[in-house]
Amino acid sequence: MEEVLKEAEWLELGLAGKDGCPYVLPMNYGYESGFLYVHGAREGKKVDMLRENPKVCFQVVLGAEIQRDENDPSEFNMKYRSVTGFGEAEILEDIEEKRKALHILMHHYNGPTEPMPDAMLNGTLVVKISISEMTGKVNGYPKPE
Repeated sequence: MEEVLKEAEWLELGLAGKDGCPYVLPMNYGYESGFLYVHGAREGKKVDMLRENPKVCFQVVLGAEIQRDENDPSEFNMKYRSVTGFGEAEILEDIEEKRKALHILMHHYNGPTEPMPDAMLNGTLVVKISISEMTGKVNGYPKPE
């Protein structure tokens, strides 16, 4: 599961506000030592929902590929590796925690980590998700040992 978290390109983040209505959105992320890090604008629907209810779910998929036999509809399948999990989100306010989190996120994409001026950090929402539970699924790839 850690390999999938380290290699996937994005995650789908599931939120729910006080009314329980679900909201799912794709996000760039970073992963390290049982924590996910996401970022975005400091205002908006996802921020409001995170403040109402910090419990989240997430899913990442790696290597998705349709497998088919053009002459046999019963031979249609999807090859993939995935991780689905749950956790609790915390909006980071400390500038050095935000800087560390964004370094982890940028490292995930092999991107530059500097410069990160304080003004940029202050204007960016950074969320740390403590993973409480996760499961993995493999289809069409060798099963991990």
